[in-house]
Amino acid sequence: MLILCCILCSVSRVQGQNKDRFFRTVGPEQGLSHAKVNAIMQDKRGFLWFGTEDGLNRYDGRSFKVFKSQQGLPQGLSGNIITDLHEDDMGVIWIATADGGLTRYDYRSRASGQFRQYKHDPKAVNSIPDNRITKIADDGNGHLWLATGNNYIVRFNKARGTFDIAYSKSPRNILTLSVVGNDTIWAGQAGGGLIKINTRTLIVKAYPRHSDLYLPGPEKPLPSDFTGHDNRIRDSFLVNYQRRYDSSAPHITGRQDDDVPYGKIVPFIEDRSGHIWMAGANAGVVVLDPKNGSRREYGHRNESGSIADNKVNVIYTDRQGIIWIGTDNGINVYDPVYTPFKKIFLPSKGNDIVINDFHLDNAGDLWIGTSNGIYIKRAGKKGFEYRKARYRQQALAVTKFFLDVDGTFYLGTDYALFRYDKLTNKATLLPNTSSDHVMKKLMGSRIVSVVRDTIGQHPVLLVSSYSHHMAYYDLADQKWVAKPGSGAKRLDVMGNLIKKLYKDKKGNIWLATDRLGLGSWERPVSSIRYYTNDLNDMASISNNDVFDLNEDRHGNFWISTYGGGLHYFDIRSQKFEHIAGSSNLTEGLEADRQGYLWMISNGHLHGYAPSSKTYSCYDLPDLKSGAGVKGYIYKDGAGRLYAGGTNYYITFDPAEVAKISSQPEVYFTDLRIFNTSYSHLLGNREIRLNHAQNYFSIEFSAPEYSSNHVKYQYMLEGFDQGWADAGQHGFASYSNLRGGRYVFKVRAANWEGNSISKFKSLVIRVSPPIYFQWWFYTLLLIILSAVAYLLYRYRMQEFLKRQSIRNTIAQDLHDQIGSTLSSISIYSKVAKVYQEQQKQDRLKLLLDTINETATDTISEMSDIVWAINPKNDHMSSLVQKIQSFARPLCAAKGIRFAFNCDDRVLQLVLEMSARKNFYLILKESLNNAIKHSGCRTLAVDIRSNKARVEMAINDDGAGFDPLQSATPFCGIREGNGLNNIKARANELGAELQISSESGKGTMISMAFHI
Repeated sequence: MLILCCILCSVSRVQGQNKDRFFRTVGPEQGLSHAKVNAIMQDKRGFLWFGTEDGLNRYDGRSFKVFKSQQGLPQGLSGNIITDLHEDDMGVIWIATADGGLTRYDYRSRASGQFRQYKHDPKAVNSIPDNRITKIADDGNGHLWLATGNNYIVRFNKARGTFDIAYSKSPRNILTLSVVGNDTIWAGQAGGGLIKINTRTLIVKAYPRHSDLYLPGPEKPLPSDFTGHDNRIRDSFLVNYQRRYDSSAPHITGRQDDDVPYGKIVPFIEDRSGHIWMAGANAGVVVLDPKNGSRREYGHRNESGSIADNKVNVIYTDRQGIIWIGTDNGINVYDPVYTPFKKIFLPSKGNDIVINDFHLDNAGDLWIGTSNGIYIKRAGKKGFEYRKARYRQQALAVTKFFLDVDGTFYLGTDYALFRYDKLTNKATLLPNTSSDHVMKKLMGSRIVSVVRDTIGQHPVLLVSSYSHHMAYYDLADQKWVAKPGSGAKRLDVMGNLIKKLYKDKKGNIWLATDRLGLGSWERPVSSIRYYTNDLNDMASISNNDVFDLNEDRHGNFWISTYGGGLHYFDIRSQKFEHIAGSSNLTEGLEADRQGYLWMISNGHLHGYAPSSKTYSCYDLPDLKSGAGVKGYIYKDGAGRLYAGGTNYYITFDPAEVAKISSQPEVYFTDLRIFNTSYSHLLGNREIRLNHAQNYFSIEFSAPEYSSNHVKYQYMLEGFDQGWADAGQHGFASYSNLRGGRYVFKVRAANWEGNSISKFKSLVIRVSPPIYFQWWFYTLLLIILSAVAYLLYRYRMQEFLKRQSIRNTIAQDLHDQIGSTLSSISIYSKVAKVYQEQQKQDRLKLLLDTINETATDTISEMSDIVWAINPKNDHMSSLVQKIQSFARPLCAAKGIRFAFNCDDRVLQLVLEMSARKNFYLILKESLNNAIKHSGCRTLAVDIRSNKARVEMAINDDGAGFDPLQSATPFCGIREGNGLNNIKARANELGAELQISSESGKGTMISMAFHI
């Protein structure tokens, strides 16, 4: 909180609107969210932030990014009326609003968490007590101090997120805050007056506004911020004030200046030149110079370059020294980089005045040749001296000044070439000019160039009158040589559109022509060589319309062409190098003392540094509203440059012009994947994306405010073949990237074509789909190999299984059918013997045996065929088969047959071998019980218990002793008894248990896993 007193009291009044400063306007037409600007701040990255009446704006010099509050959404601003902005040491931006309290913004956080709102909550003790915040101050000790509109000064603990009123007796309606030193805050209150707060002890001292402004030595506290470019200036204001109330009370003494808005909220800043900028209520801007006490006022006028509105709310200077002024009608910008360029208007005579040439004489007077005669700017005097140039009562347009080595001053005009007497303002034709039918009076032409030379040992003046052939005046013979059939023919001058004649250090003459390129007249050769464009030669000049040329210290030439830009001509190699990025429409050019080239292009001044090969454009803001400068650049003996326009000219000292940064710093501002922000990933050393995130865009920006020509180039290494031009569009999009590591690079230049060494990069790793991973192919190979091996094993097992089935069937056929057939064969032979012996009883018994054996064989064959049929895989088929076998036999024997089967068993499926063995065990057991046990009751029970099948067969027959001979239980054939059942149970892997006792029946139980 500072009080300006000493400066204001010694200021002298300067009347009228000054044109030494041009203010560029930025407003809603350029994207600003609202015309009224209340706060301005530049963050650590260089972006400018503007708090407006309707939203927050981030600006990079070309476009705005707007942030606004949305009702009910916490992921944004707490309010839209922005009153102050502050960035703390951590890079967090704090935003004060008049309608929503305080907002915290951190661009490094996730998009959903970048904004955090602090609004008044009546239910929360430590919430912000007032939603109307006017100013923010940071004491550097972890606290923000907030000036509120309706409450006390509020202190905010950033770490805890809590608010408190440090001193409840402090006044309300605080409008401004300023931190001084390590522990002092000065606060300005509505209606005037200051408050001093010790941030450590919370001691408050108030200094109310004095009631009488006209007392001797009145004190007039100004409630406003003022921070100089160093602390000494700021502290000196505080220390040097006279004391009235106590030793620390600041007040102003001195006379009253009623134009200074005391007691108002007045923004102050100090620029790099030490000038103090201040603004008051509806008073525009006042610039004070403490060194000489002068003051300049800048208010709103209905003309280009003035303040947009007299109601100025904030003044700010950025790190480049640019002044930003927030008004009720947009932003005004004053860029000191253009301060050295002085735009000077000639006194208006009604008609437009076209400036053609300049000449600075030995007395320091500047002569200006115009379409309306001569204007003279006398050294050390204000205003201009005007001289009409006439010959025989005809007004002359002065197009060229030429001072000869003998001191003769010549005027080139639209009439002829004259000798001119500066003292008498008299122009006279050269002797014998009237006898030359061309030079006695030019028709539709003008003198554009004059050079002194020697031809035939006679001193001559070479003269180019545009649209006429080059002529020369022989100073010895006092005559013109201009006819094509005479000297011009001998010189081999082919064109009549010569824009400039140039004499180099060796005395050779060069011609800048309109259609024939660059002409070279090297001595002692009498002919002129022309360098023209050759479509098949890239080292030729690119355009034949040569406008100007300038020799460098190496004896080579800089060539400007109207339509082909800037070229460098190497005398030794006879090759032209086109300067990439130079403006096609390049006119006059001149080199300053450092070798830096200045050119007129498209109405503006362009620059080129041969050492760094960087091209710059100085878009003078006050030239944009007109046609700009044109023609040639004049350099005086002191190195100062001049360029003419219509009704004005530009002059500047190149040594005072700051160079525009050719490579502004680029920052990444957002990463969007399918249009969703992932900006928090920009801080990672490597950004990892999965293969599904195959559409993303990267946004970037290079803050630069002195030039509007920033162009971007980007490249994704691993995808792009080279740098891609993005123009002024700060984004790049990619889709369907293959998996891999990529490096995204972006760079910026202040002019297209400049070489760029700096760039920013992001490492992006895209995870490929599973089917593109190396381990996937390895795993797939293993799986395929395993599958192939398993298929092979399966086929081998199936083959072995089928082989085993064949062997089993063969074995069964051999064991059962083969032996049975052998028995039948033997029985047949015995029957034949019985027949021969006429033993009918035995023959009949034997034939019955053969019949029974054949029937059993047929049944066994049927069982084998049934067992290998896949249609019978389900247990339901087996159960049906067993019942159809046992029930008829039991019925024939009078046996009561009971069969019980669990429903779950019916759903089971047994493989062929298990099904055959299980079926044959059941059949064998039932067959033996029916035929040999003599039972009256036979019961079968089959159940499923988890993964086991349990079977039990009970009869109430004769039984037998298992330890004795199995004959009572066996059938009539070997192999159809107990041993056969045990063998099949063993093949089935079943647990077999046979319980029997003579006279008490038999029980066979079996269980096996499926």
